[in-house]
Amino acid sequence: MALPSFDTSALPSNAQPWINPYGHGLASLATQQLGRPIDVGAMTPGVAGPGAFTQAQQQLTSDMGGLGSIQRDATGQISGFTGGTGVASFQPYLQDIKDKSLLDPSGYSAYMSPYQTEVMNKTLAEFDKQAQIGKLGLGKQASDAGAFGGARHGVAQSEYQLGSDANRAMLNAQLLQQGFGQGLAGQQTALQNISGMASMVPNLQAGLGQQFGAMGGQENTYAQALQNQLASQNQMALNLPMQRIQQAANVYGTAAGQVPGAPIQPFQGSPTYAGIGAFANLQSLMGART
Repeated sequence: MALPSFDTSALPSNAQPWINPYGHGLASLATQQLGRPIDVGAMTPGVAGPGAFTQAQQQLTSDMGGLGSIQRDATGQISGFTGGTGVASFQPYLQDIKDKSLLDPSGYSAYMSPYQTEVMNKTLAEFDKQAQIGKLGLGKQASDAGAFGGARHGVAQSEYQLGSDANRAMLNAQLLQQGFGQGLAGQQTALQNISGMASMVPNLQAGLGQQFGAMGGQENTYAQALQNQLASQNQMALNLPMQRIQQAANVYGTAAGQVPGAPIQPFQGSPTYAGIGAFANLQSLMGART
């Protein structure tokens, strides 16, 4: 391969003729490399945007909060929401608790047995029937004793009625207490069930979101590694030509005997600007020695 042409009029008169072609070639190659435009963006690692799993996790969280569909900009970042209702996933259950009056003191009545009133009425009617039979028995006893219609008969009837009324009231209270207990237990059970759903649904959604998040983290790590690798590859492609020119300049510098008995020190500094050191070395090779 023919070496590029180079203007030799500016070279010192005492330049070593045998090294000149190599120096001319190295200087020309270095000039070409330094004249290339540098795309800094290609060497700068990009930022990996949210992947599919991360976006799914974000949308799930938005749905839980009633925010609607997520809108994104060109980079994939969240820019807003559309179609939101403002109703969180647990709110329908809270509304159900309110609609059913599960926190109201009188809410138990809806959970009493529909047959409770009928049972109470029949039980009290049977009690009244038996009480009436017992009262009639008092009249027979008074008649047999020859005291029917007398004061003693009246006192006995009055005492019997008082006792019967007290027993009837006690029975009625027991029946009411039993119905209240059943209704209150039903109300508390319904409240616990709906409250459990209000907690369970968001917890299930959050668990699913955590799985999406874990997958999204792995996805983002891999995507970011690709971005970093691409930037490193572009930087290597930019630096490699100058590194090779520098290596060649060092080899020819040693061959010319710039440092007798030992190879010269390699150029220091960033490989991107190694050509500057190469030019200085070439100038010394071609002008400082004969």
